[in-house]
Amino acid sequence: MATLNDTAWANFFDRSEILAEIKWNGFAYVSADELRDKGGREPRLMAKLDTLAERPQIFEQYDLNILPVQNGQYVLFQDRENRSYFPFKSLLDEVQVEAFDSQIDLPSFDTFPLNRAFSESQAIDFAYVSSLLQHFCQCQTMYLSIRGRLSSGSFPLILPDFENRIEVSNVQIEVDSGYENDDQIVLLEAKIGRRTDFHIRQLVFPYLQWSARTKKKIRPIFLTYSNGQYVLTEFAVGMTYGELEVVSNRAFTVNDSEVAVINLAQSLQSVEEDGEPVQIPFPQANDMDKVIDTIQLIDLGLNTKSAIAEFFEFGERQSYYYTDAGRYLGLVEKVGQSFVLTEAGREFQTLAARTQRTKAIFRQMMRRPSLRAALQLVSTRQFDLTTVSDAEIAEIIMKHSCPNLSRSTSLRRASTLRKWFRWLLKNSSVR
Repeated sequence: MATLNDTAWANFFDRSEILAEIKWNGFAYVSADELRDKGGREPRLMAKLDTLAERPQIFEQYDLNILPVQNGQYVLFQDRENRSYFPFKSLLDEVQVEAFDSQIDLPSFDTFPLNRAFSESQAIDFAYVSSLLQHFCQCQTMYLSIRGRLSSGSFPLILPDFENRIEVSNVQIEVDSGYENDDQIVLLEAKIGRRTDFHIRQLVFPYLQWSARTKKKIRPIFLTYSNGQYVLTEFAVGMTYGELEVVSNRAFTVNDSEVAVINLAQSLQSVEEDGEPVQIPFPQANDMDKVIDTIQLIDLGLNTKSAIAEFFEFGERQSYYYTDAGRYLGLVEKVGQSFVLTEAGREFQTLAARTQRTKAIFRQMMRRPSLRAALQLVSTRQFDLTTVSDAEIAEIIMKHSCPNLSRSTSLRRASTLRKWFRWLLKNSSVR
């Protein structure tokens, strides 16, 4: 389904000849007034493409990307390999979680949410208060010196695939938090909920801004906070826009165990099946941490598909995947066009530790016959997912799903269950 940005950009290219200029030169400048007049939408909304999922269809068709270069002016350019975005791929899934013990009693702060449902700024601030940031950066002393939106100075930029050097000046940049000491500046871009990818402008522009003003080492770091877990990824920025390499990638829990201890045999006896939901689609949401984040968002009042999509920077269809996953697990229900927590969901929201939430999700899985049977199959293989095929999981889904799913659909849903079980085994010690 076409988005408002799809329509606006299609209108703009239909009413201008700029696409021919881009094909000829590789890039072209466009003013905010032109975007507004010919696209019929506010330029800042047309240019806010923070993830690959947000790119308009015509950008995908012609391998385009956009950057602000001056106040009221943008550059449209060909970016055949999408180097304007950094794809995390399996990087976040493969990182081993470390337990970090804060010397500060965080729950003694009245502003510390006991269920750890942080905003972005809170996630950063408590990472700093707990000394997690200092630990990751290996800095004993760090002073908060930058936060929020500001206008940039001037710095050069070499576009990907070209040797053309363009000048960027007086554009709006935003730093979620920046810290300085005697020899370095740490720049943080933070998100609640893990991202599949992100637009590197969010880190590169602040990096170039301060690289032009200081000889201190600049350390750009992308921080995600999801379901009580911090993942910090530090990057090295190259000479050409799009050259971004991972320096360090680490995941932490703070004052929490790395894994929950779960006894499957005991759970089989103590947790009763509730049956399969009749009117809720079988799960398609691959990221269980994001399912949990979605439950927390609904509790905070971001309870519509559009609000959830805007928060996570993905399409509204993805919103349904994640809210439907919450509904399937019995933690969320739909009322009209909004979502609310069930009694089980409200109880889930009181859980303070990630390990407690892992156990709660496991119990909710055990209530569904298909997930219960699939978990029992995995247990017969000593919880080694590599020995279980998608076809075997699909057979279980077809047998238990209501309404019955076709084999092809069941095979696709099997990949989601495999990711759920991988999440469970990573976050627990199941025996």
